[in-house]
Amino acid sequence: MIKWQKKIPRGQSLVEIAILFPVLLILLSGLIEFGFLLNEYLSLQDAVRNAARFASDSDYTAAETADGSGDIPCDGTPGNDVFPQQLCCSRTTDFYRQTSCLVNQELSLLAPEVHTLCLQSSGSECLYSVIDPAQGLANEKNDILLSVFSIEQGTPPVMRRFPPSTSGNGGEAGWSYALAYHGYNTRNQNSSFSSADIVNRLDNTAPSTGFLLVELFYNYDQKLKLPWITAFVSDPVLLHVYAIMPLVSAEPTPTPIP
Repeated sequence: MIKWQKKIPRGQSLVEIAILFPVLLILLSGLIEFGFLLNEYLSLQDAVRNAARFASDSDYTAAETADGSGDIPCDGTPGNDVFPQQLCCSRTTDFYRQTSCLVNQELSLLAPEVHTLCLQSSGSECLYSVIDPAQGLANEKNDILLSVFSIEQGTPPVMRRFPPSTSGNGGEAGWSYALAYHGYNTRNQNSSFSSADIVNRLDNTAPSTGFLLVELFYNYDQKLKLPWITAFVSDPVLLHVYAIMPLVSAEPTPTPIP
């Protein structure tokens, strides 16, 4: 009597894995890269919110002067007293410089997770670092932008935006950290929010108010740098995070500050 033996296919699973492995590898590596990006994005968002929260109690009209009125300017004497050096950040009374210094302070605590430029070190240890305005692709470099809004209730609301464009660093584009950066002095980014955008978000029945808008443009360097990811996603990736906080000093008054 002849017994027929059922043939067992061999190597089928190995072939299937060989076919699917590249797809699985792309998906897995993409998830890992996206995880790094999302983690860094959330860290940036927290840093911007913390800086805006600290600045919300400050006076947005405070500015540097050299006329003996009490404000302390960063005048380059000594040589490390220029923005955004640590000495300048600890001395300046300018609202916009102070706020951008707060953003840098928060971000420096996240290094090396967040890429920063070390301005002061001791041996191998970095003591003070800031966002590098030169980092990034052309027209997509790092920047910190600040805008103050004073809004008077009405239909439509009456809005004023500070600093004014006549200051040379403000207006619809916002105050630029990169433009104020000593030795760099080039605006990298413009605000993503026009005054019209802000008005469209307002409730006409809301009381008069003031608030601060802090925006951070930051270049995320891909960690894995795999060719099948960089072929479709730019490296670095320009991230944009922002925070809006109430600013008491910008609330309209019966005798508005000019």
